[in-house]
Amino acid sequence: MSDASVGHGTSLRVRLREKLPEILIEAASVVIALLLALALNSWNDARHDRERAIAARAAILAELRANRAELVEAQPILKTIIGDLQAALDPDKPEPRELKVNLGLSLLSSGAWHAALATQAMQDMDFAWTTRVAKVYELQDNYLRVQNVAIDQVGSIPADKNLSSRSVAQSLIQRVITLSQLADGLARSYDTVLDAPRE
Repeated sequence: MSDASVGHGTSLRVRLREKLPEILIEAASVVIALLLALALNSWNDARHDRERAIAARAAILAELRANRAELVEAQPILKTIIGDLQAALDPDKPEPRELKVNLGLSLLSSGAWHAALATQAMQDMDFAWTTRVAKVYELQDNYLRVQNVAIDQVGSIPADKNLSSRSVAQSLIQRVITLSQLADGLARSYDTVLDAPRE
């Protein structure tokens, strides 16, 4: 081994030893920058998730308020229909010549709820609140099913002059009473969510 190669190896080790702190500092700064970028990305994703959950909750509450307003309009109409049907069934009164059943259609939406489920915005919402809201939407679905059946039943009454008002009233009254009771329960369910303090 020549003196030149020994001197070259020694100078390389000396230079490496001199540069080692600088190399370690650069490597550490790259690692720190990478960790900071990952933490910032994670924080940004969490912020977007929170914003999406807040927007979804606001949309659900707005939808429930609109649904409640729609239902509040329907409740007195249902009570009037029940009163008219009961009057038609009263044996002490003459049978009415004409029986009007103006059963309106309550258009209750669940679009915001389904959108929140589809976008997974529910992951960042309070579980107890989400459960209460899910129960309201389940009751709303039941109300809409009974409403659709009642409307179908009213629509299927034949235009027959020989059909008595009492028989029509008898066939409809229980369905309309059920619909009215569901409307009252649904209105109370809306109130439990909409009038509850913010969690």
